[in-house]
Amino acid sequence: MVKISRKKLLIFTKYYFTLPILILTIGFLAACNGGKNSDPFRAYKHGKLEIKLSETFAPSSHKLQYIDSDSGEYLATVNKSLRKIELLSFSSLSSVHQIHLPLDGPNKIGSENGFRIVNPDCVIIATIPPAIKIMDFQGNLKKTIPIRDPENRVNFLTSDNRLPFLFGGNSIYGAQPFFKNMYEMSKEDIQTSKHIYRVQLENNEEKIEWLPANHPNDIWDKGRKSMELTWASLGDSIIVSPTSDHRLWVVSKKRGELLSHMEVKSRWVNNFPILDQLPYGDTGMIKALNNDRYELLLADPYRNVYYRFFFRGFDLEEFEDVSVRDLFGDRPKIGVMVINQNLEILGEHLFENFQIEPWNYFVGKKGLYVSTNNPNRDDFDENFLRYDIIRFEGLKYEE
Repeated sequence: MVKISRKKLLIFTKYYFTLPILILTIGFLAACNGGKNSDPFRAYKHGKLEIKLSETFAPSSHKLQYIDSDSGEYLATVNKSLRKIELLSFSSLSSVHQIHLPLDGPNKIGSENGFRIVNPDCVIIATIPPAIKIMDFQGNLKKTIPIRDPENRVNFLTSDNRLPFLFGGNSIYGAQPFFKNMYEMSKEDIQTSKHIYRVQLENNEEKIEWLPANHPNDIWDKGRKSMELTWASLGDSIIVSPTSDHRLWVVSKKRGELLSHMEVKSRWVNNFPILDQLPYGDTGMIKALNNDRYELLLADPYRNVYYRFFFRGFDLEEFEDVSVRDLFGDRPKIGVMVINQNLEILGEHLFENFQIEPWNYFVGKKGLYVSTNNPNRDDFDENFLRYDIIRFEGLKYEE
């Protein structure tokens, strides 16, 4: 591990140390120290990021965190092969710090399922069984917060690209989209199922509550659909993006409740897969590939917009040389909507077939970074992390 000074570790002042995060950090100290569619608009490549990986580096493409600081830009990601969070420098194009995630011992993490770095002494990790674990930058476990709900079985906890921990005041927000076997759920269950929890930290104590935020009651009127969610946040608003519904949820952190469901439909998302029976063999994957769905939602604090990614459905005959499983794992047809803070669509863009890797995107001060590590590309090379920096006409950039 490359040694770096504590001064260099103080790198998170611009992007994550907004006022709410500063307030949140105070709450952590005890734990850590003891619209209408417009015409398509042009997207263009501004540059690229390429980092060569060591033989022992197996990156988790859906567990990332971009960090912008006075000392430079960094990308934190999980190295699956060594069970570490690695901090990659954009300037040296190498790992400058590693945080171990042990399976046993006094700092045991267990099954890690995503993370968020709050400050140089506070790393929050989602685990299975469902719990939030707080570590310092040296890998010392400081606190464990089990996440329970007496009304539902919490069987999933994450902080990955799709559902990262969000912050506001002295609270952590998490999402848990799955409660029961969805094939046994009724429409009445949809009205009562709560999907967002808030952990409030006060004086080394924590209070866990589940917020009144639900799917619209009519979401299954035309058939049973996936309950999966993704989300992002700017300011007081948490925006929840279901994968199988056009409507976005607007949730207020201050009020702790759902404010509205707003229709924000892509012109290219028209048919969601109906899950009318348990899938067998490849039928579930084929149905998913034939239909559309929304995917990752990202907030861009530099330009005050959201990026809502989506998958387009297609006929398998179009890619007959690629297996169903490879198509399902690395989709060929991906697009993105650009949405302002009022949830109005500014424009949409379709990427070329297999141009980017699903779920592996992040926002930086230079633009939207999309991974070009799709294994179905002819130039795929697993020895590199590769990103194109995408910009959109009409948005303002500093450089």
